[in-house]
Amino acid sequence: MTSVRRLLLLSIPLLLFAVTPAADDKPSADEEAIQDAAVKFVDAFNAKDAAAITALFDPEARLEEADGTVIVGEEAIRAAFTAAFEADAGAQIGLDMESLRLITPDVAVEEGATEFYPDGETLTARGRYLVVHRKKDGKWRMLSARSLEKEVLTNYEYLRDLDWLAGEWIDEDADETVETTFRWDDDRNFLLSDFQVKRGSEIVAKGTQRLGWDPQAKQIRGWIFDSQGGFATSKWLEMDGAWVVKTTGVSSDGANTSETRTLVPGVDRVGVRISDRIVDGEQEADIEFMMVRRPPKPVSKALKDATAGK
Repeated sequence: MTSVRRLLLLSIPLLLFAVTPAADDKPSADEEAIQDAAVKFVDAFNAKDAAAITALFDPEARLEEADGTVIVGEEAIRAAFTAAFEADAGAQIGLDMESLRLITPDVAVEEGATEFYPDGETLTARGRYLVVHRKKDGKWRMLSARSLEKEVLTNYEYLRDLDWLAGEWIDEDADETVETTFRWDDDRNFLLSDFQVKRGSEIVAKGTQRLGWDPQAKQIRGWIFDSQGGFATSKWLEMDGAWVVKTTGVSSDGANTSETRTLVPGVDRVGVRISDRIVDGEQEADIEFMMVRRPPKPVSKALKDATAGK
């Protein structure tokens, strides 16, 4: 796939200038410097280089996000981008500078649009921005940058914080083994799950789950169906690095059920605690266990050779 960075470098259109352009429409040295800074910003973001991005800002710069978050000063901006890159290591952006107005010889206003690819490929959101540049000591830097609005294009933007669930998982005790698989649907609007409970080699129960975004309640919800005829719904909430899942349902024999499941993600493992378990009005004991990611299945030498084109 052509890199997002290369696409965005080709997408910057002819700029609109507040000053009268030269006869040949060639941008001035100041305009070229600001345009070049926009390219450097995107390059630095996509390379996850917080230091390079910070160098493009004035030491007293103010950064305001669309949600109202305000970040002021060089060190705070560096810390914010460092944290963002750690949270979304694969994210890429695109930028379309739509206008550039030179207000004075030392102040310019830039406006445009951005695109966000959290996994480097899937476009999930577009936004608009406004930047005020100041020329000081012969160099242009961003004095103020503001995200004006955000348009979400796919529910993956809301669900991508659950990307760590994708894959195969297993938990087991002396009596039972639970195997669970999570995968995205084609458009990444839902996270789909299949699960089965085994005693030895016998499958005693199985079912499916679909996780999606509820646009009315503004939260992640789940819909669960088991092979015995039971069903349930869940509500997902992230709290301090853990996910709290509150589930209510009806068993196949008509009993009301409810529970609170707390998931604490780790590296290839998830700590699980099930509390507030109520079945048909009766309180059940809490349960704690570890869910472990199943390692990839070994690939045969013949398949390796075929894949390598040998």
